[in-house]
Amino acid sequence: MRILVLHQNKFDRLGYERAFDHDRHDLAYVGSAENIANIPNHVRCEKFVWDPAQPVADQLRPWLRDRPRFDRILARHELLILPAAELRAEFGIAGMQPEQARNYRDKVVMKSTLARNGIRVPRFVPAGDLPERAPWPGKAVVKPRGQNASQGVFLCADYADARELIAAQQSRDPTFGGRYEVEEFIEGPIWHIDGYLFRGEPVAIQAARYIGAPLSFEDGEPIGSVQYGNPDLEAWTLECLRVLGGDNLTFHLEAFTTPEGPVFLEVAARCGGGHIVEMFRRRTGVHLHTLDMASEVAGELATHLIGSPSADYNGMFLYPGHTYGGAACDVVVPDALLNDPRLVKYQIFPPNTATPTKGNYRPENLAFSGIVSGPDPAGLEAWLRGLMAQVRIVLQPVREPIEM
Repeated sequence: MRILVLHQNKFDRLGYERAFDHDRHDLAYVGSAENIANIPNHVRCEKFVWDPAQPVADQLRPWLRDRPRFDRILARHELLILPAAELRAEFGIAGMQPEQARNYRDKVVMKSTLARNGIRVPRFVPAGDLPERAPWPGKAVVKPRGQNASQGVFLCADYADARELIAAQQSRDPTFGGRYEVEEFIEGPIWHIDGYLFRGEPVAIQAARYIGAPLSFEDGEPIGSVQYGNPDLEAWTLECLRVLGGDNLTFHLEAFTTPEGPVFLEVAARCGGGHIVEMFRRRTGVHLHTLDMASEVAGELATHLIGSPSADYNGMFLYPGHTYGGAACDVVVPDALLNDPRLVKYQIFPPNTATPTKGNYRPENLAFSGIVSGPDPAGLEAWLRGLMAQVRIVLQPVREPIEM
């Protein structure tokens, strides 16, 4: 089988060598120079370096035309989901096609699809088609239709302020209205529900409640999450996914819980960021990246990659690294926290090193992050809240910033 991988992560983190045999199959990895460079030398594969500043599909079309047809195109990064689907459609390759991919990439499309099918979503309007009168009272969120990780999101006092913000942005960038939406601000706890579907049925699914909010992370605040047993929310998530479509699918869905029931926030056809993949593996025995890719290549569920579930719950904490203007930072953590047996893994950004200036949830780019584990999720949540109250980030003089 010929397999094309759109590669935009660390090679070992994705588990490619566990997912498929590089000697049995013909592999081609395409990606930025930085990501292609992290492929080990012993891996048998073809490589193609793209320009990150240019559209991926446009660069790959002529390259693909000069090669024998691929049987699979694999993409694990959210911003590559739609380009991969477009290339599959154009070159007759099995897998997620553009119509389904847009349900998982365009926030207006996904909410419209769900609302038509009776799923509660926040009230929203495309930024390029704003009504004069406010569609709802209270706060409004202006967000990109196709961005990830809460980047480029604005919280406004009300709909009128959102209209003013959009008009100002539109005057500087005429494409703004077509790329953004305005959404009703919903009060309530935020959850993320992660898992994997095969032939439309859940192989593994797990709900977790955020501590803090992803939007606060973009403003420099730490966030976390803790897994809880919540079968009703997980069943509701599966209802959303069946409406949106997709037979074989890794998913990361976010939702509010309110007294009237869950409210959809957004969903992506990829793994959650931070330590969610490892939290999920520890709880369910499933490594989402590896199981998804192996099953996609084999055409059947790769059951040999499903491990034993655990009775323990898991949580994570993430301190942003991109909000310090490139300054080095010292992370001050009480020894009692670092030596607590519930803390099963942690990572601290190297001292005297310029912090990144571009935000993401990858542990190597965070000031401080880790995983906690134990039988009592409420106890884990209390521990994480205590950690966030005690940890201090001390900034050092600004050095030359790095882009990551």
